[in-house]
Amino acid sequence: MHAARRSLLIYTVRRLIAGLVCATSACLPASALASIHTDDVAATRAYLRAADMYERSTYAEVGVSVAAIEAHAGEIGIECPSVLTYAPRDAAFGELGEEANRTAFFAGTAPERSALLRLAHTIEHLRWSDRKLTRLVHAEAAGEGAFATLALPDVCADIAAWKANGYAALPQSAARFLARVQAIESLSVTGPSEELRETAIMRLLRPYEKPAERRTARRIERLEAQINRRLRAAGTIAETKLAAVLGVAAL
Repeated sequence: MHAARRSLLIYTVRRLIAGLVCATSACLPASALASIHTDDVAATRAYLRAADMYERSTYAEVGVSVAAIEAHAGEIGIECPSVLTYAPRDAAFGELGEEANRTAFFAGTAPERSALLRLAHTIEHLRWSDRKLTRLVHAEAAGEGAFATLALPDVCADIAAWKANGYAALPQSAARFLARVQAIESLSVTGPSEELRETAIMRLLRPYEKPAERRTARRIERLEAQINRRLRAAGTIAETKLAAVLGVAAL
């Protein structure tokens, strides 16, 4: 594929064929080929099948997830309208705003919790000869399982508790929730460049993929991008709604 500008026809054809073979992961250094075991290929197939099933299920339910985010934001506004209008704009104020936003957003995971748990249980025992890949997949299993079982706080009760103590300190329930979310999300990036965990996993899986698995991987990436766009848009709308109904310009 890199010989388009070569002058010799035979050399061009050979380079083209070599490039096409490399694209299917057949053109690898001898050391890389030696490291690809049957177990690596089987684990890759199992991972991609589980991820594909999850993404398909989530894509089918993304409208339900969006509705759940919008509904939860509406419920918070109905329960404690304008509650932050006169609250001091300090660190606790910002953290309670974050709690409200995160709670509304994670309410959208409710329709996919069973699918999340299935994915986590399927991939948590998979292993590769590549220890980094194994570690990342196990971190994904832990993170997805934690999100699926994350208990959502009572935002209005936390704001009321903050107000009752004279806006002195963030309620412990809010602090625990935010710490838990931060701990879970810390598993979603890897390395000094903070590469997204799923991006790193899909990159490290490529040497073990056959053509069918590569097609599955591309579908997973495409579905995930579409799902994330829908959920991010819903989260932004929920933040704007909460800012209005709770009585602040921005949370």
